[in-house]
Amino acid sequence: MFAFLRFFGFLFITIWYLTPILLRAALRGTDLNHALEYRQRWAHQITRMLGMRLRERGLPVCQDTCIYMGNHRSYTDPVIALRQIKAQPVAKAEVSSWPMVGFAARNTGVMFVKREDKSSRRNTLDTMSASLKAGFSVLIYPEGTTHIDPQTRPFRMGAFGLAAKEGFPIVPMAIEYGRDGDAWIGDDTFLPHFFRTFNQRYTDVWIEYGAPILDSDAAVLAQKTEDWINEKITGFREERLAAQASAK
Repeated sequence: MFAFLRFFGFLFITIWYLTPILLRAALRGTDLNHALEYRQRWAHQITRMLGMRLRERGLPVCQDTCIYMGNHRSYTDPVIALRQIKAQPVAKAEVSSWPMVGFAARNTGVMFVKREDKSSRRNTLDTMSASLKAGFSVLIYPEGTTHIDPQTRPFRMGAFGLAAKEGFPIVPMAIEYGRDGDAWIGDDTFLPHFFRTFNQRYTDVWIEYGAPILDSDAAVLAQKTEDWINEKITGFREERLAAQASAK
C-alpha cells in the first residue's frame, strides 16, 4: 500500500516541480540555475514522501565549482545528494528513456553517457569541463554501476583525469542504506524495485560529505577518494549492524 501511494506521489511531485521549469524555458529560454533550484526543492519533497530517514553528516563544502563523487547503490543516490548540492549529474544513457524520469532529467541539466562507448565518454568529459568552467558543479559515480559490495569497485579514471588536469576539486560522498535489498543491482528493473523498497514504512540512509580533495595526479586523487569513501562505508555498515542488533 505504501509503495502504491508513493509511486503516484512521485509522479505528482515530479510534474508539480517540472512544470514551472518547462514554462520558464518556453517563455524565456533555458535557465539552468532556475532548473537546479527547483530540482533541489523536488529532491527534498521526494525523499520525505518516500519515507527516507536520512542520517546526513558533514556539509558539502565547495567554494566555487567542484566534482562530487560517491559510491553507487541505487537510482535514489543522486536524489538524496541533490537535496544538499546544486550540480549536474552524469547518468547512464538508458535513464533518458525512462518514462517521466528521463523527461525530467533531460530538462534539468542531467548529462548522459554511454559507458561502453569511448566517444560518448570523451564527449561527456568535454561537457563536464564546459559546465564546470561555466560555474556549475558536477555529480558523478565513478564506479559506473550500482552494487552492494562492502567496499567500492574500481573507479573509472576519466573524471579524475579531468579534475587533475584542470584543477577542479573533488568532494567525496559516501552512502549506505539500511537494508542490502534497498540497493538496485543485477537484473532489477525500476518498478519492481521501487514497489519492493518503498513498500516499507521507512528507508534508512546514511550519507556523508568529505572535504574537497585537490591534486595534479589523477591516480592520487582516485586513491584519496577511494580511501575516504571506503572508510565511511565501513563505519556506516557497522552502525547498521549495531542498530539491527539493538532492535532484536
